[in-house]
Amino acid sequence: MNSRRDALQPIIYDDRVVINVSGMIFETRQETLSRFPQTLLGSEEKRNKFYVPETHEYFFNRNRPAFEAILYYYQSRGRLKRPADVPMSIFKQEIEFFELGDDVLSDIRLKEGYITLNDGSKECPENKLQRIVWELFDQPDTSTAASCLAIFSVTVIVLAITVSIVETIPSIKSNELNNNETNSTVTEDASTDTHNTWFLLELSFNAWFTIEYLVRLLTSPNKFHFFTSLLNFIDLAAIAPFYIMLLLNKSETNSVAVLRILRVVRVFRIFKLSRYSKSLQIIGYCVLESVRELGLLILCLFFTVIISASLLYYIELGSSETHFISVPATFWFSLQTITTIGYGDMVPHSPFAKLMSAACAIFGALTLALPVLTFVSNFNTLYYKNIMEPKKEIEQNGNIEHETSELSEIETNQSSVMNDITGRRN
Repeated sequence: MNSRRDALQPIIYDDRVVINVSGMIFETRQETLSRFPQTLLGSEEKRNKFYVPETHEYFFNRNRPAFEAILYYYQSRGRLKRPADVPMSIFKQEIEFFELGDDVLSDIRLKEGYITLNDGSKECPENKLQRIVWELFDQPDTSTAASCLAIFSVTVIVLAITVSIVETIPSIKSNELNNNETNSTVTEDASTDTHNTWFLLELSFNAWFTIEYLVRLLTSPNKFHFFTSLLNFIDLAAIAPFYIMLLLNKSETNSVAVLRILRVVRVFRIFKLSRYSKSLQIIGYCVLESVRELGLLILCLFFTVIISASLLYYIELGSSETHFISVPATFWFSLQTITTIGYGDMVPHSPFAKLMSAACAIFGALTLALPVLTFVSNFNTLYYKNIMEPKKEIEQNGNIEHETSELSEIETNQSSVMNDITGRRN
């Protein structure tokens, strides 16, 4: 019986791996670790650097609670969850140390509410000149020149938006028409033609936007990521209407509807500011994260509008003074009441209709408040994790560096004093 047990024992424990993490012993099997051979624990060659022959174990001076989650990642074939008592900054260091991969780190950051701001890929071009240009146009935080270029781009965007707003002022539009009528009989002069002035401004703005877009496209290390990026799509949508309008003018196709649509699309260039604003990016990401809550809000509004509009219509049915001539026409009043706007163009007259309108307003306030609270909570969480935490980490790192420099100065002074004492004794 004992011989049989001895024969089975090597089979059972032959691939056992003992791991010592800061004094806590973990045991697993080689088969479990080899599920991810590119990682530190999965690769025997990488793991052997930490092997202690005297104790026949691997020793890691790392965070123990974090390692429990990392070991479970191997046991569960890829499920990783951050322990509640381990800060994300420490857990990130453990993931990087055990080489679980950038995809795993990105997934866990996304689950924890950390987003990649600026929508910029951390991948850089291999060519040195290409990398310099790419960082200059796409990574404002990499250098002073990149920051200045970003400020210039924001200024151009603000000016372009301002011009598109100012040119719609009636007095300016009337001056433009008068100048165009005068210039039709007199020799045209671009310096005095208001229309040409607006065109030249638009041309200069769109020229810069086009140069910026093409430079980033040509220097981008990942063209697929560039074309699938939402911010880059917004940049393209901001400059495309200008060139489409040029083509329409040259082809003498004067479709008023098409031109109006293209002018409206120009307003979308305001979204280009989100490339340089982390807060705007967080708001956009918060909207995506709160799709369920926003869908619930729309569904509640839909039900409330239909029910209240139907009741109000039938309550005042037959009244000669009623504004509620049909259920669809009453939708507008119900929507105003629910959102607490109340334009006053439609009002109830009968006491029961007024009571129903009051109930609709109260229920509408509750309907709007519940999903909004969830949205605000999501925004606060995202803002703290992506704006406030990095600032605190930078401050902590700065304090640590300052304390380290002070300690090094003290050690240097102590060593110099000891050298002086030793020299005097000699």
